[in-house]
Amino acid sequence: MSQFSTVGHEELETSRGTIRYRRHGDGPGPAVVFLQGFLAGPDVWSEVIDGLAGSHRCVTVDWPFGAHRGPMRADADLSPPGLAELVVEVLDGLDEPRAVLVGNDSGGVVAQLVAAARPERVAALALVACDAFETFPPGAYRLLFRLAAVPGFVRLMAAAMNVPAFAASRLGFGAVIEHDPGSVRHWAAPLAADPGVRRDIAKLMTGSSRAQTLAAARTFGGFDRPVLVVWADRDRLFPRSLGRRLAAAFPDGRLEVVEGSGTFVPHDRPERLAELLEAFLAGQENR
Repeated sequence: MSQFSTVGHEELETSRGTIRYRRHGDGPGPAVVFLQGFLAGPDVWSEVIDGLAGSHRCVTVDWPFGAHRGPMRADADLSPPGLAELVVEVLDGLDEPRAVLVGNDSGGVVAQLVAAARPERVAALALVACDAFETFPPGAYRLLFRLAAVPGFVRLMAAAMNVPAFAASRLGFGAVIEHDPGSVRHWAAPLAADPGVRRDIAKLMTGSSRAQTLAAARTFGGFDRPVLVVWADRDRLFPRSLGRRLAAAFPDGRLEVVEGSGTFVPHDRPERLAELLEAFLAGQENR
């Protein structure tokens, strides 16, 4: 899987800083905007988009989730609700009145918050193995997110994630990736190299609360757009019961389970995720 490079990307100035993004493919209907997970780069979606860009307008963004190549403004609100506002600002900048949001892991939380606060901007929603309800952050990460408030902790975390054996282990990317977790160690490079990126991810970590996902969930019964919930059968963070509950919370929600995958389904089973998204998006065109 290729790294996110500066070749071919576009830039958008927002109130929180410069956002780098890429457009892929062309097609009718709303754009499909992808939100990756905690410490994941936008290239996690590369092989998924290979299966979609022939018939859809896809947008990947270097969201400030810890693997981003340039820090946001020092005063930027990068809590999950702040990031949801950033998504809407990016849609405005791209002149997209509505978009299909596809979110994985923490990106799924941000997608939920956009759907809750600005449902008119969401044409449809695909939530891929993500936090929801009281599971945010998930148990294994709850203490980690609290420790981000301790001076020097995020720098220590960055150093550990740049050690190959640690990054590939169950304490690193091995917790969310089933197949070849060592191949994504490049995602941790900006965290180690740039104090501004460390500042940004600390804001996300310390600003995360289950109160946010629980408040969003109270709006799901009134969300009348289609929702696809995709879960991983080998997920170590999110039990399948959470996926069933999430799908059932929406009037037009359904659950699909992907075999042979950890939390980061776009990395472990990109071809299967692309198939599910293609069928889901085709269904929207027939409405």
